[in-house]
Amino acid sequence: MAVGRGTEREYDQSLKQLGGLIGSKVEIVITSGLYKGSYSSRLEEVSGGLGALSHPTLRGALLPVLRSAEFMLKIEAPNCFYQAVSVFMRSSVNEAIPLLWFKLGNSLEKVQRRMFVRIPCSVPASVFFLGYDSELPEGMKLPDQKWFDAHVTDISLGGCGLSIKKNMASYYIEGGRYLLLSKISGVNFFIVGKLIKIFNKKENIIDAGFAYDGLAASIEKVVGTFIRQQELMSRG
Repeated sequence: MAVGRGTEREYDQSLKQLGGLIGSKVEIVITSGLYKGSYSSRLEEVSGGLGALSHPTLRGALLPVLRSAEFMLKIEAPNCFYQAVSVFMRSSVNEAIPLLWFKLGNSLEKVQRRMFVRIPCSVPASVFFLGYDSELPEGMKLPDQKWFDAHVTDISLGGCGLSIKKNMASYYIEGGRYLLLSKISGVNFFIVGKLIKIFNKKENIIDAGFAYDGLAASIEKVVGTFIRQQELMSRG
């Protein structure tokens, strides 16, 4: 496989796009071999023409991968996802977060659909600001670290929509990490994730897209069941 096929300009554009997706939820799809399957991860870094993923695990241990092995990279973004055939390059395990470095095998392809079914809902929630991973832009002030009220307006297994009152706007920061507490089907759950995009829809309400870092199996089961029930109800 010729890594980075396509024009050099297209490849550079894909690397820039990749840099803008740091923190996004990722699916690693290995199509052949002993470790064939899909593995959840997150895009952690883009540097020197390579991208770095939080190292996926298999039964609690780092997933063994071979250098130069191909895989399909799928990155969730608001209203779409990006995908590209990619190649494993090396691992960095002596880090606070073990990293798996890769190189894009072709340009990122934008797919106008979500990796996960997203359904509308109306669920009260509480949100806690955890921090900001990157260097803080000049003039930006971080919100206080305390709980504030929000509402889950749509939900999927990869993320959800959150709305708050406009007078709470200072608590929303794109790229900020948050802890979400909500209740579905009588089950309380906590989810950590990142605020991907902020946008206005109504005069006194501010909406945002929230991408999960990942879901525990027990939470995924509850959310998945809720989504299927809502889908059935919407079909009558």
